[in-house]
Amino acid sequence: MHAFAENTPLPDSLITDDFVYEYTFSDFDKAQQIMEKLRGRKALPLFRLDIVEGDLYFNTGKYYQALKFYKRALKSDSVKADDRLYMEQVHRMISSYDCLHDELKKANYVKLLLQKAKECGNREMESIALFNMGKMVYYQEDKQQGYKLMNEAIELMKNTDYKYKYDNLRYNYNTLLIMQQRDNQYEKALKTLDLLEEVVTKDMEGTTEIGGLADKEKKTMYVQRTLILSRLGKMPEADEAYRAWQAIGDVYSKDDYLIIPYLMDRKLYDKVIEMNTAHEDFLYAHKDTISYHMRTIKRSLGDAYEKKKEYKEAAKYFKDLAILIDSLKVREQKSSALELAKVYETHEKDLQIKEQKAKLKEQRIILVATLGVLFLAGLAFYLVIRHLRAIKRKNRFLAKQIDSQLAYREELHKANDEIKLLLKQQHESPIPEENGKQAQSGEKEDDYGDARMSTEDRLFEELDRLVEKDQLFLDPNISRELLLNQLHISKNTFAQLIQTYSGTNFSGYINNKRLDYSIHLLKDYKRYTIEAVATDSGFSNVRSFYRIFREKYGMTPSEYRNTFVKE
Repeated sequence: MHAFAENTPLPDSLITDDFVYEYTFSDFDKAQQIMEKLRGRKALPLFRLDIVEGDLYFNTGKYYQALKFYKRALKSDSVKADDRLYMEQVHRMISSYDCLHDELKKANYVKLLLQKAKECGNREMESIALFNMGKMVYYQEDKQQGYKLMNEAIELMKNTDYKYKYDNLRYNYNTLLIMQQRDNQYEKALKTLDLLEEVVTKDMEGTTEIGGLADKEKKTMYVQRTLILSRLGKMPEADEAYRAWQAIGDVYSKDDYLIIPYLMDRKLYDKVIEMNTAHEDFLYAHKDTISYHMRTIKRSLGDAYEKKKEYKEAAKYFKDLAILIDSLKVREQKSSALELAKVYETHEKDLQIKEQKAKLKEQRIILVATLGVLFLAGLAFYLVIRHLRAIKRKNRFLAKQIDSQLAYREELHKANDEIKLLLKQQHESPIPEENGKQAQSGEKEDDYGDARMSTEDRLFEELDRLVEKDQLFLDPNISRELLLNQLHISKNTFAQLIQTYSGTNFSGYINNKRLDYSIHLLKDYKRYTIEAVATDSGFSNVRSFYRIFREKYGMTPSEYRNTFVKE
């Protein structure tokens, strides 16, 4: 590594895009300085400079700033003319919107990548698009279909010679591990972990270890195996994996918190407290006090002390945790990591200002005692007004969330329909010569569209179409028997179908349809009374309508409608 004083001119040997990437994590300011020199000298084509600078910001969590350069590179004629460059750039857009949790924009770029990859016969990019599609479907609560798409994407990536093949497989398996553990699918998670270890082992063969990377990956896999085996009740095997984890030592100890659930299962509460206290002290020493790592530490310490029945200490940490969570929510609302940093820097100043104001108020109260009553009355009035405004702001925010969710659902349905149509057309197109052998062997290539839909998929789609098309949900007396007769299925099959695909029971499914319809009436028909809206939406009485609406949206129908009234 090169080391230079802050004001020392950079030697020409450092003015390359390779050194931008090298200094990204170790010396971000120097990486920016090199980037400025590259632009000043026009050392690379403009689109390449945009890609490098976008990567600089993306790799340091500044996703909005990265998008600025990624979008400009994507519009470049040079990128558009090169299919490989174009798909790589679309992949960068997908990754950025994935990190920003903007699912609608991400879906649009996934569709673009899938379409282009199929046109070019690029299996690695098709795999990337398919895996991201599976993630989106999973988070829309169609978990079965989501897992199916993600596993197909993995199989597709396995059969490529992509230079980043093992990096992608690592990411894919780690993502599956998280989801499977969240869904308590520990047997499947154990198999996925075996596959991940196989990928890591293959990738590391014949390569030079970089900065303890091999030990770091081994340590992470050992902790995953320990936790999964513990959850499966295979404690001897879990203990063996834990000892293997311990044997690696202090390599990359930042992620040691991952072992905490196992220690809690083993009731090693003092060990939990010892580990977390050390990490807590480290974060305080480095002034990294508002972070997800600190949140995990506070929660673990609170849980450990609670299990030890030291409730006073537990309460202290849970109080700190509540304050920390509120602080993190404030940070999450900012549009970029740079804005987050500014908020953090000004936080201490804001506290000082508030303290000064509090002292001034106290002095004024003492000096002007006769105005105390008026001051308190004014303060009470201000708090009431602020509270009312806060309620209005909250209701407006919730209303926007409701509207955006409905709009997003419509857009996503359209995008999924377009993707299905695209896949169907691709399936119907002639089979390339290179796949001739496969065709001759009698194997039929799977279609990602309707041809591969299971019987349950089609049944639920038919059920949903019947309910939506004929607006059966508007009938307050709608019964299961009506739909059972039309679908010709048993009650048990019907109940399982509703639970699997909507995540609720029949009443919840119908009421969700009614609520969507009521939103339309409340928004577009302002002269309708709430009672009329409830009746027209299929609810048997207005009291049920109010209760169900508030449970789902956090406000009453009247409050939702009032958000459209201008002050």
